Amino acid sequence: MTDPEALRGVLAEPPAVEFTAVDLADVMRRGRRRRRVRRLSAAAATVVVLVGVVVGAQLLRTPDSPAVTTLTVTAAQPERRAAAPIGEVVGTKVEDPEGEVVLFFERTPTGPDTSPYQLVLGHRTGEGITAELATGSRASSPGFHALTAGRPGQDVPLYGYYSGPAARITAEVGGLLYSADTQRVEALSVTVFWFPRRDTTVLGGIATVPMNAYNTVGDSLPK
Repeated sequence: MTDPEALRGVLAEPPAVEFTAVDLADVMRRGRRRRRVRRLSAAAATVVVLVGVVVGAQLLRTPDSPAVTTLTVTAAQPERRAAAPIGEVVGTKVEDPEGEVVLFFERTPTGPDTSPYQLVLGHRTGEGITAELATGSRASSPGFHALTAGRPGQDVPLYGYYSGPAARITAEVGGLLYSADTQRVEALSVTVFWFPRRDTTVLGGIATVPMNAYNTVGDSLPK
């Protein structure tokens, strides 16, 4: 057995390795430095999250809807006859048993503040161009003119012309925008437009419709 007195002597001896004194000031400096690093990291993470939220909000924001003007749609009177077009005959690429649906202008008696021509809907047949729906004379000022309802199931549901440099025409129905097909008639400085037959269910027989016109760079034009 180990002698108890010898054991007590060993325990009473000082340790072979001396420990240096604790530098409290250094410990506190290191602690402060680590706390600053943690705070800066947390702040940086917060900034990244905020930037992401702002960018996400910008991406999800719906563009302001353009101001639209509600126009009255007229019903043209059928008058099938031989046509006397002036300028270009615009083909709509809408086909039916009578041929291709076309739009063109004819001269009309002029009066105060009226145009010297009227827009006509007809067909291109094997025998030539027929005139079937005439919209009548309209004001000669810039903007929309001759907005006319076609015959449901027979031709285009809605058509007209814009006096001015319109490159894009839209109609707004039920909160949705419908784009028209367009063709420029340079001889008269107007843009003829019509909506495709697929939009007949929405636009066919409608009495009023909000319309917008835009130039080639997307700027809104007078109504």
